[in-house]
Amino acid sequence: MTRKNKTTTLGDALGKLVRSLGMEGRLEEQQAVDRWAQVVGDQIAQHARAVFFDGGKLVVEVDSAAWRQELFYMKQEILNRLDHSFGKPLVQDIIFTNSRR
Repeated sequence: MTRKNKTTTLGDALGKLVRSLGMEGRLEEQQAVDRWAQVVGDQIAQHARAVFFDGGKLVVEVDSAAWRQELFYMKQEILNRLDHSFGKPLVQDIIFTNSRR
């Protein structure tokens, strides 16, 4: 038996596995949750955290009504930043809800 000398990086192998399982979309959805703090910055991230992604909507828990109102007015800007971070539209809407902490 001969062995092929083709070297594959771990990242390439994982990417191929994710694609073969048809999970690319789910991975991107989780990345939207994970990127929240990076996209909105530290100040906002101290008061609001993305908790899950469902049906094109990113659900974000906010620690006060004042911050929820502020983020509501910033929603389109945040959506644009998320689109930019993925290089394509992924998040269709952001739902701001009271924190369950």
